[in-house]
Formats: sequence, structure tokens, C-alpha cells
Amino acid sequence: MLPFVLLVRIVGCILLACSADEELGAGLSSDDECLAGEQSGPCALNALQLRGAEAENSEDAEMLELANNWHSAPDGILAARCNGRSYCVMGSPHPYMIVSGHSDAIGMESIDGGNLGYYDSLMGAAWSHCGSPSCVLVTNPKGFRSQSRFHIHFRQQSGSGRSLKQHMEAKVCKAGGWQSGGFPCGGKAKFFPGHVGAFSAAEGAGGLHGAGVSVWPGSCGGSGAIILVTYHCSIEHSIGIVPARSR
Repeated sequence: MLPFVLLVRIVGCILLACSADEELGAGLSSDDECLAGEQSGPCALNALQLRGAEAENSEDAEMLELANNWHSAPDGILAARCNGRSYCVMGSPHPYMIVSGHSDAIGMESIDGGNLGYYDSLMGAAWSHCGSPSCVLVTNPKGFRSQSRFHIHFRQQSGSGRSLKQHMEAKVCKAGGWQSGGFPCGGKAKFFPGHVGAFSAAEGAGGLHGAGVSVWPGSCGGSGAIILVTYHCSIEHSIGIVPARSR
């Protein structure tokens, strides 16, 4: 039979190991606690980097959990979680975001004529996760986002989002070209049949500098999508249902 002192030490080591695993697993959901101290950045990012390292050599489309309260965490969380692949699918308890795995993909300002195809593919990935008429896919413009790594939210529309979609359909379903007037953030909207390359199409509104892009699948009787280009403000939280933050 093991001496009592040795037994106590073994049990203590086991409990410490379990505690460490639990803390690492809660790295994202506890980021509000990290923010309470002066070392908030390293605190939150450390757990994220440890967890992200395990997936470093995985396939291009990586599914990663992300707590709903990541909005309160320091900039860099998305970049720390997704690297070395085309993109990651993030969200918890259900996925709701496509995040670029390229270090040079900062935000909407990173899109240019030479890489439109790549960014169109990211929107296509978001579309594949939420492509029903009740969905909206949205990016925020420079200056109106919390993270400096390009990402696309795919959400169910809120009541305000449904009202906006109906307003846009009334203006664009039977009209050609970009339509404006009555859309948020000085926006311009246009209907595109089928499954269009969203950012390539949005360029036609007059460029993407300072712009955010939202895609509304299943529009105009389900025959295509409306693309809305908005400027110098964010509509994400007004048009989509954002999950409650976990505690």
C-alpha cells in the first residue's frame, strides 16, 4: 500500500493537471476575466495561441470553437486562432463566422483586383453555411470592427434585417443597376441572379474603400441574392441575430 504522503502528492498532481486542461478549454469563454487585469492582451491570447497551435497543419477549412464573448477580447484573437490555411469556420455553440487564414487579410481594405477571387471564395463558404432566405452574410468596414483579421459573419436575420430585405426587394427585384435611397449607411443595393461572386459584384457599386458588404440569399422569390454595399458604419448588429454572450 502506498504511503499516505505519496498518495496525497499523486492525487494533487492529477487534480492540477485536470485544472490546467479546464482552464485551457475555457480560454475563450473566460476572456472577460482576462480583461479585468492589466495584462489582458497576453492573458486572452495565450490560451488562444496554445489551442490554435494544435490545428496549425490541418486542412484548409478548419472548424474552431469561439466563445460568443470574443467581441470583448483584445484585437488579435481571430488572427491567433486561424493561420496557415485558406480559412476557418468559427463559432460556439454553432458556427457563425468565416475567418481568413492569411496573415495579410486585414479587412475590407485588403481586397483588390488581384485577390477578388479569394475573397469571393470566402463569401461562398459563408453562403454554404447560411444560404436560406432568412440568412444574411455581412462584413464590416475599416474602423468599424473589433478584429484586424478579415472575417464574414453569417447570421439569421433579425426583425430589422427582415424589414430591410423587404425594402430592398421592393426597389431592386424589377430594377436594373444599383439602387440607393432609404438604405442604411448611404448604401447601394442590387439584385444578382444565381450565386454571384459577392465582392467582384460589389466592386460595381463604386469601389470597396470604406465599405461593408452584406449578401442576402434567396431574394426576389429565391432566384438570386441582393448585395448591399454600405459605407463608413456597421449594420451587423442591427440586421442579424447575435448570440447572447456566454459567461
